[in-house]
Amino acid sequence: MMDMLLDDIKPYVRYAKILHMPGDYRTTDMRAYDNRILYFLSENASLTLDGAVYRPGRGALFLWSPDTVYSLSSLSPDGFDVMVVNFDYRFDARKISLCLPPVSGDAYDPGRRIETVRFSDAPILDRPVCIPDMHALEYDMHCLDKEFVSPQRNYAAMLSAMLAKIILSVYRQAISAGSGGISALAQNVIAYIHENPAGDLSNAAIGQHFSYHPNYLNRCMLLSTGQTLHQYVINTRVLKALELLQTTDLSVTDIAAAVGFCSIKHFSQSFKKAYGCSPTRFR
Repeated sequence: MMDMLLDDIKPYVRYAKILHMPGDYRTTDMRAYDNRILYFLSENASLTLDGAVYRPGRGALFLWSPDTVYSLSSLSPDGFDVMVVNFDYRFDARKISLCLPPVSGDAYDPGRRIETVRFSDAPILDRPVCIPDMHALEYDMHCLDKEFVSPQRNYAAMLSAMLAKIILSVYRQAISAGSGGISALAQNVIAYIHENPAGDLSNAAIGQHFSYHPNYLNRCMLLSTGQTLHQYVINTRVLKALELLQTTDLSVTDIAAAVGFCSIKHFSQSFKKAYGCSPTRFR
């Protein structure tokens, strides 16, 4: 088992194709040796993942690992259309470049598994992910299909970059869907911070503005952004300062005040921590 951070993924795409499954298509209790994504472009299918049964509509997306037992069947004589992606999370898995076929559950050999990955910062990806509506990724799926079918120079790296974007989008959506409104609240807090960089952005002040306890807002921000509320405020302020250093003639002191730093020392320390040099040296 290899622990992995989501930021470190560089997927290797084994297969990526939009397929039309016929009306008599049926698989039962299968397992794969690599990770799978199915994105449905039509209805009329039944998918079972570890005993949970789904009737996906257009735009539904599923992601699962080799640990998952799955079945896929057509529910209509017309069949259904689906984007199938077989992949590994690490690009060095390309040493085995075959498109590995799934096998029945009782024939599965764990020794043939290419990678065993566990996400230390994104455990939601360690179990099957089901998102009923990922229409926003349909264009990306068509691009992935086109690149796989008509490969050009450096196509493996291009496929990897495309799939990385898709996986990160899936992760964000999965976190948002399971947050019970936390993500929407975090987005409102983020907008408020960007609109008021010079204002009082202490945890207590932001909590009072939104009528939530600061500790709750802090948990929301951690879940949605990976940063504490205070960290997000500081990073937003130094980013705004970077913009002002490049686009205005304001003094460093004036810029510090304009982005909400009460101390030039604190501003300089925060800026250097973010960008590796002092604001004066950067300018």
